[in-house]
Amino acid sequence: MSFSSSENRAFDLAEKITSVVSVVGAAFIIATFLFDDRFRKAINRLVFYACWGNLFANVATLISRSGIELGVNSPLCQFQAFLIQWQVLPTVLTS
Repeated sequence: MSFSSSENRAFDLAEKITSVVSVVGAAFIIATFLFDDRFRKAINRLVFYACWGNLFANVATLISRSGIELGVNSPLCQFQAFLIQWQVLPTVLTS
């Protein structure tokens, strides 16, 4: 059974909303690490580096279906594939 177009739009919207929240959280972590010396400890450094992978993975999810709709050979689809290939898996493994 496949999903209806309204269900697909709901999935896309939920994906984009959660990705935006995650990007905001990642930006907060990066800014806190860079601008406050009290947070420059070894454990926070690990979170800082993992945060970059999460940030790039969320950029890929924000692209959503736009890359696919332009065609698999489009630059946007290729960029999204690169981000997913190189960022999603490391993010999952470090979480």
